[in-house]
Amino acid sequence: MNLRDLRRGISFGTLAVGMLFVAFALAAVLMPAQNDTFWHLRAGQEIWRTHSIPRVDHYSHTFAGAPWPDHEWLAQAMIYAVYRVGGMPGLELGAAALVISAAALTWRLMIGTLAARATLMALGLTLSSCVWVLRPHVLTLFLLAVLLTLLARERYRWLPLLFLFWANAHGGVVLGGLVLAAAWAAALLRWARVRGADDRRRAITLSIVVALSGLACAAAPLGFGIYRFVIESTARSMQVKIIEWFPVKPVDAFGVLFWAATAGFAALLITRARRMFISATVADVAPWADWAIVAAAVAMLPLGARSLRNTAPFILLATPAASRLLRADFRMPAAIARLFRRKQPRPPTPDKPLLNLAILGFMATLAAVFAGVALASRPERLGWQPISAAALAATRACDGPLYNQYGEGGTLIWFVPDKPVFVDGRQDPYPLPFLLEVVDVEAGRKPYRPLFDRFGVRCAFLPADASTVDQLAADGWRTRFRDRQWAVLEAPPR
Repeated sequence: MNLRDLRRGISFGTLAVGMLFVAFALAAVLMPAQNDTFWHLRAGQEIWRTHSIPRVDHYSHTFAGAPWPDHEWLAQAMIYAVYRVGGMPGLELGAAALVISAAALTWRLMIGTLAARATLMALGLTLSSCVWVLRPHVLTLFLLAVLLTLLARERYRWLPLLFLFWANAHGGVVLGGLVLAAAWAAALLRWARVRGADDRRRAITLSIVVALSGLACAAAPLGFGIYRFVIESTARSMQVKIIEWFPVKPVDAFGVLFWAATAGFAALLITRARRMFISATVADVAPWADWAIVAAAVAMLPLGARSLRNTAPFILLATPAASRLLRADFRMPAAIARLFRRKQPRPPTPDKPLLNLAILGFMATLAAVFAGVALASRPERLGWQPISAAALAATRACDGPLYNQYGEGGTLIWFVPDKPVFVDGRQDPYPLPFLLEVVDVEAGRKPYRPLFDRFGVRCAFLPADASTVDQLAADGWRTRFRDRQWAVLEAPPR
């Protein structure tokens, strides 16, 4: 829609879609920060300060100097640059722009009636918004949408550059590699099925592009090892029982809705894919965009089903794929449609394009004002200051090596930069036996003393309700600070 068309107003259907995007843009602007947000900020700060990529750990005292392959350095540099300009509100706006841009690209890849597309998009955004958090993972969502667009539109020349950027920005490049490989396999299958000149050209071009994109990944700190590294890191996360690497359980609204939508998508694949891609005559085989988009979603399906972390990427790809499987002429089954049909239909009312445009503009402005007020007030739910100033001051003043649990290390790395942490969510500098021991101590399955003695721990920062707090107090540790959330304790004099 150009500016001249916009002056004439918009249809009611466009108003409904616009309102949908406004609502989820507001949700995106208010996505919460988490533990990982802050160690990424610290890493980005040091990249700008030193003009070098971190290669060894110097944020912990337990394994200082251990190799730390910082494969997300480019995203961290970008995050800190945005933070320097706009603070935490700037980070929120930047992350929101990425996820809404990804949704917009997804919308452009969808086909079918406006009602069908809007319904699928509403379902997809509802599910994915439940797992939006303020960290580099949102960049992968945007890059996945860009990759899918380039594949569907056959703009292959940009793919190696995309992977060069992606491999230096986030480990989600592995997901991109999976999607690219799926599209390449789809191109080969389509060529074998149709034997058209365009299919031959596409298969050859993608074969070259896959090789070039793989080589582009070599121009990153981990080189070709990025794929092995991400797989090994995922396995470590599962052994340490990081929740986001385990499957979604249907125990809440999100879990039930996710598995219902996933089952619906699988049913679409079973009932429609064969007719579109295999059984159809050569003249009726689905167009290339359908092959690429559906192949990408199918490739991501096992990962989305396997871990919470990959649900948003799967939903992003499954949304346009579902619209392609439903086809452009999909209508609600007549038997169901009759349930919603009025016996006496309403007389038709003329649409009011200018009024629709005015309503959309008013609601967008209202949402922007609400978001501005929310960001200015720094609500607690956004997690910008997860630890109180008093707790941080007590931690700084506490003398000696620090103990902290896995979940708070990344936050302390940013807010108490002069106090090396015991452990944090980066995982990679820490040996797996050490991480497993930390988890056992946190859960109360092992005593804390052997671990504390090994690393000379003299200070502890803990959640106030952690069982270790009472154990330390019983052993004579002095409480320097305690509120409803946090406790800081210091070891007794030797």
